[in-house]
Amino acid sequence: MTYIRSCLIFPTMKKFIFALAISAVSASAFAADKISSPVLKSGDTVAFVGDSITHGGHAVEHIMLYYITRYPDMRAKFLNLGIGGDSAGGLLRRMDSEILKSRPNVSFLMIGMNDCNRSLYSADSKLSPAEREKRIAETDKRYAENLEKVVGALSENSRTLVLFTPSIYDQTAKIKTPATVGANGALKRYGEIGAKIAASRKNVVVADIWSALQDINEALQKSDPSATVIGSDRVHPSSAGGFAMAQKYLSDVCESPVVSKVSVVAGENPQAALLENCDISELKSSDGGVSFKLLEFSLPVVLSKNADPAEARTDFQENFNREILKVKGLAKGSYEVRIDGACVGTYSASELGAGVNLAGNDKTPQYAQAEKVAKICSEIRGKYASQRNLYFVEHFLLKDKISDFSDVQKCVAAAREILESGKAYGYGKFALEFYLKNKALEKQMLDEVCKATPTPPQKPKRIPTK
Repeated sequence: MTYIRSCLIFPTMKKFIFALAISAVSASAFAADKISSPVLKSGDTVAFVGDSITHGGHAVEHIMLYYITRYPDMRAKFLNLGIGGDSAGGLLRRMDSEILKSRPNVSFLMIGMNDCNRSLYSADSKLSPAEREKRIAETDKRYAENLEKVVGALSENSRTLVLFTPSIYDQTAKIKTPATVGANGALKRYGEIGAKIAASRKNVVVADIWSALQDINEALQKSDPSATVIGSDRVHPSSAGGFAMAQKYLSDVCESPVVSKVSVVAGENPQAALLENCDISELKSSDGGVSFKLLEFSLPVVLSKNADPAEARTDFQENFNREILKVKGLAKGSYEVRIDGACVGTYSASELGAGVNLAGNDKTPQYAQAEKVAKICSEIRGKYASQRNLYFVEHFLLKDKISDFSDVQKCVAAAREILESGKAYGYGKFALEFYLKNKALEKQMLDEVCKATPTPPQKPKRIPTK
């Protein structure tokens, strides 16, 4: 929810006492149209479809955070439909039973990490070179065939399908996990396969995730060979990797860089020169400076420190987080900027004349409000990641044993039988143990995700000026 802010810019050498409570609504003497998304519409259901990288949800979190803060009255519903270990063939198996059942208006798809069969590129492979190349060719062909069917199903049942090229396999970082050299090249090929499939469909847009992560990783590793935006397993993007994926998507679909832009000319009769995505009212000269009330239609995006490795190389604040305050016509000197009576910064007349980006200013009330939204989005990511463990067990381990997953007792009994057989290990063992503890709580877990989602405000009621 956004609020009216009282904004005051005045010379630092003068004392000024200013206090104004936040208003619920405000009259508007100057107004600018709201920005709109080229991809999402109000009320959309947005489904993120994929494997464990989607299941983990770092990119999902950052994309969701952007839309909730940039378009707070959009009221979109975000669903994480990723399952660890899934493939294009696996998506086809659950296309009707789960994915299309969610009735998405917009679908995001990234798949391929498990399809490429990384073991084919292992230095320990006992296959002859000829047999290995044959298997790789067969694997690529199967991926292309399955991906075309997945893209077909999603594009025909969604207004828009956003196809992410697969994320990278980091085979260059100097870390403990042995690298499977060649797997990353396979994922690049898979991205090219996807782009070719997408080119024949008008409602499919491609975000080149592979190239974005590869470029950032190469830049990081020039100064630190052990650095990576992928996790220590070389497969799963970290929070920084998820952030980089989100920004690449925003760039490739040309989402708005504007939080708001206020440009006014100070003087005896101050004027609003330019407004973007905001309203201002009560603009007046104030003790050598200028003051006004401001209603921004968006909040800035507050990034976690975990995003720093990628943010430093993508310039997110400049490209997608522009909350600009510009004041021309001020006499030379330093000026305090106060919002709701509190000083949020001191700037020179020339800095204010050029425009100051307040999006990263942690002293503003807008930042504090957006920080709460960011925390909620992070919590939602975690809740979804836990809940999707249940679907992993049913999709991979119980699919041949249970026909009705609403029968909790039968599901739990079947899961216990597999666990007690001693055949489950690693993540599979963890997921089974999680399933036994939480299957009965599935509805509650889903309800918690829905309740945690920030509720955008209703459109502010306008009171005409006299």
